Amino acid sequence: MKFGDQFRREDFFDSSKLVESDNVKNHMANWSNLSCDAIEHIMGFLSLPDRHRFSAVCQNWRRVAKYNSCSPVEQLPWLMMREDASIKKRKFYSLTEKRHYYIDIPELQNTRWIGSSFGWLFIVDRKFIPQLFNPFTRECFELPMFPRFEEEMRHEGLVKAILSHDPSKTHDFTVLLLYYINNITRMAFWRPGENTWRCVPCNDYVSDAIFFRGNFYLACTEHLFVLSNVEANLIMKQVMPIFIACVKYLVDFMGELLLVGRHLKIVGDPFAMNIRDDKRLHIVTARFVVHKLNLEGRKHSECKDLDDGTIFLGIGCPLVVNSQLFPGCKRNSIYFTDLVLKLFPEPYGCDDLGVYDFTRDIIEPYYPPGIFHPIAEPPIWLTPNASKSAYGHSSNKNINKR
Repeated sequence: MKFGDQFRREDFFDSSKLVESDNVKNHMANWSNLSCDAIEHIMGFLSLPDRHRFSAVCQNWRRVAKYNSCSPVEQLPWLMMREDASIKKRKFYSLTEKRHYYIDIPELQNTRWIGSSFGWLFIVDRKFIPQLFNPFTRECFELPMFPRFEEEMRHEGLVKAILSHDPSKTHDFTVLLLYYINNITRMAFWRPGENTWRCVPCNDYVSDAIFFRGNFYLACTEHLFVLSNVEANLIMKQVMPIFIACVKYLVDFMGELLLVGRHLKIVGDPFAMNIRDDKRLHIVTARFVVHKLNLEGRKHSECKDLDDGTIFLGIGCPLVVNSQLFPGCKRNSIYFTDLVLKLFPEPYGCDDLGVYDFTRDIIEPYYPPGIFHPIAEPPIWLTPNASKSAYGHSSNKNINKR
């Protein structure tokens, strides 16, 4: 059902009373004086950009939009990119509208993002202070400093951070951080109210992690592990073998746990010297494979068709949508961003962006190819989340488009 079908003209005034044309204006509804409940109901059908356009209609609508804490209607994730140096604003790309938006987010200057969940970013500033930050509401969770015995940890050693639940909806959530020290994978946990991180070593390389059905699962070199009793004494149990020689992702695919494998290849001209030359040797994605994990039977089977499902992969938590709900979204496909793997020490090289079509076994661009991004600011998928949490704090923001 379309947005316009929800409201009829008769819902706001009785056309049968319009006897004389001179009295029409007396019976026409004053849209600026709609009740707050009606305005909030309308906003529930709007995407994030439309909410900003909506708020520009009049002062009453703007007032309601400013304090409305409802998240926008379900929409495709945005691609958050590096800051535009000419205007000092963060660049976002909307797949739905195929256009850029520029938002003033000074809090992200001089930071590096390690992951995203539920529209929240895990960021680390130059002083190595970790935070959870929602770029759409400006809310921030100031996390504890990393322990002194982890002083050897550096920005390059931070791998990924994920959330168990949406902080906009509950204060009962857990942050899991994966990082490396001396090529050894470690895990750190934090929950609201705790003053320190709980750090746990791991005897295996961890490729990815996910919170699924009440537990954290880890995709390691050859096995899938489950973490239980996170609140107290952590217990790490082996679930099943998952030996796949490629980059691994764990995906909650509409209630089923998938293991997605990303195969890479090296392309380019070894004699090309310009660091921004797309012909220079660099690592790109070759194809994807998907396996469905049967946790009860402790086995997995290859899945060659995602049906109408679409997966978004990158350095943040994987996202899944029903392509039928979004015109222009490719079904049975995987949209992916760069892995931030490079062959040379230069600060540019994140240009591996594309969409993999399982039906045709090909990769196509969804964003202009050959565009390089700083290693410290790789493109990342982010679900617009305008829901405000009572736990954090927020400030105003400006949004512009081009």
